Amino acid sequence: MQAHPSQVHPVPVLIVGGRLVGLSTALFLAHHGVRARVVEKHAGTSLHPRARGFHARTLELLRSTCAGEEVERAGAVPEGTVIGELVAATLAGPVHSWKTRTVSTQRLDLSPRPMVFLGQDRLEPILLKAVRSLGVEVRFRQELTGFTQDAQGVRATVLDRDTGAVSTVEAAYLIGADGVRSPVREALGIGQKGRGSFGHNISTLFDADLSSVQREVPLGFAVLTHPEAGGVLVATDVKDRWLHATRIDIARETAADFTEARWTQRLRTVTGIPDLKPTFHGTFVWEAAERVAERFSSGRVFLAGDAVHQMPPTGGFGANTGIHDAADLAWKLAAVLNGHAGPALLDTYDAERRPVAAAIASQAALLSLQMMKQALPEGEVIVDDDAVTLGYRYGEGPPLPKTFVPTGEPGTRAPHVWLEDRKSTLDLFGNGFVLLAGSEAWRGAERMPLRVHVVQGWQQAYGVGDGGACLVRPDGMVAARWAEPVGNAEQVLSATLKALLFRED
Repeated sequence: MQAHPSQVHPVPVLIVGGRLVGLSTALFLAHHGVRARVVEKHAGTSLHPRARGFHARTLELLRSTCAGEEVERAGAVPEGTVIGELVAATLAGPVHSWKTRTVSTQRLDLSPRPMVFLGQDRLEPILLKAVRSLGVEVRFRQELTGFTQDAQGVRATVLDRDTGAVSTVEAAYLIGADGVRSPVREALGIGQKGRGSFGHNISTLFDADLSSVQREVPLGFAVLTHPEAGGVLVATDVKDRWLHATRIDIARETAADFTEARWTQRLRTVTGIPDLKPTFHGTFVWEAAERVAERFSSGRVFLAGDAVHQMPPTGGFGANTGIHDAADLAWKLAAVLNGHAGPALLDTYDAERRPVAAAIASQAALLSLQMMKQALPEGEVIVDDDAVTLGYRYGEGPPLPKTFVPTGEPGTRAPHVWLEDRKSTLDLFGNGFVLLAGSEAWRGAERMPLRVHVVQGWQQAYGVGDGGACLVRPDGMVAARWAEPVGNAEQVLSATLKALLFRED
């Protein structure tokens, strides 16, 4: 079916995929003044929790947007909350091990933002509400059926899965945030590298009262070793809602083979509650794997999230890494579309994000090997979680340090420092370039398209002298720094921004 001329829709950016990463990308773009269009082939946001923990760095990025406060509020966990971790044949026993731990969500020495526990099924509606409030058009049951690109833009055909109508979208850029089997990535012919598959699993989400087999503190996570019904049981952020996952041989079975009757019998076995009556909310098959795309972009088409980095769930890094992709790509696309940067800036998306994503995917794989009690490959080590979530770096040097020590070096996350008014340095970032300055000598830069904050107390953490300065990007990463005042701040900053933004003027 050919699109009628009246069905041709021009947009600055077309985002294929309206789930976590696609909505995050649309949110960051709108925050920087660019309203994308989002198309999603499913009927709505995710019905399953999938990703459930979002790290402080992710909250730092979201905080500057209109969704940040609601995400933080919805996923808040009271400090001092204690959960239990169980290894047993069933919830009723025999017990192999039982330990409790206090959930720590706040590291005020490292970040002003907490970690939140919020299922993807609850986070996506918050993001959807936010992007729509900013004028972003999100269309569900809309499927990309093909696209072409040239030097002027991308021309995509979109099928309305309800009516069968086909429309054409003309966009300056296209973003594929369309999952691990990304049709956009496949259409571009981009291959993947990595350790490959660690096996397939099937999960079911259900409601049930398990209080009769609970212990002195709420159960957070259980490894169940029953020979006929082994797997894991995970608490969600909704009371009495649980996720049970087990291995599946996809060569022999499909999700359809796991009927509600079969799941009910299985859950009665693993919980040790013979008359359990669960209410089911759906089943899905997923693969634990380490695969990273060989390129994150091709011409005017970009990829983000699971479309370019699939990683095992160990560590909880996957969804967070996808949101970080979105933050990096969005400010760069906005800078180009708004005329503040040259198109060459977009080449830095692949150069920055691919090495970092590959290193994080490797860490998730190593954690998975460790959990399965397998030896780690020679020469490979597991680094601190803080190094993964806060310490990644762009440019020269390893993408991940072994331990996280904030340095303020260009290419790293701008450090969190409490200022006199109990405001964090990070509260100053997130919308345009920011210059942190320790001297009035930098005030001349205020005539430029950046904000200047002359404050004290941050310099040591950023590796500069009392009168130095640090230039921070819209995504909170350090772009440049100067140990002391310079002769002509406006001229120095102008030359620096021109180089950073690949401007020819």
